[in-house]
Amino acid sequence: MSFNQTRDILDHAREFHRRLIRFYADLRHHTEDEITLNLIADLVAHERQLEARLYEFEESVSGNALDTFFKYLTATTDQTFSSYPVPEEIDTDYVIQATRYFDENLCRFYESMAKKAMSVEVRELLENLQQMEQREQLVLSKLMLSL
Repeated sequence: MSFNQTRDILDHAREFHRRLIRFYADLRHHTEDEITLNLIADLVAHERQLEARLYEFEESVSGNALDTFFKYLTATTDQTFSSYPVPEEIDTDYVIQATRYFDENLCRFYESMAKKAMSVEVRELLENLQQMEQREQLVLSKLMLSL
């Protein structure tokens, strides 16, 4: 996917969360462990909330910031997911490692795009998204510790 405007970056982030929901849903077929299945269900619900939050976030951003152009390209969501191996059987450790991998990937994406932003407003917007994702990582860490 090539990014033209800030709104395209937000679309990419929402697509990332939708793709992560599909990834977790597919993992259900690789385990019968009740704890792992419950973790996956929690993660799917969590990703749906994050996707909805991005829509709310976009509504709060000025039109000028959303229309700001970027001249750089980045990797697609599909490349990120296709390069992550899924074994025949999974357990909670696998799900936790996958969650950390994808969360870190999204944080790096926000960080990379923030560095490329020519507008201070857009840079701050992307830094805010990165911080939001980092806070979500803490929430997920607490969830995983409760297992």
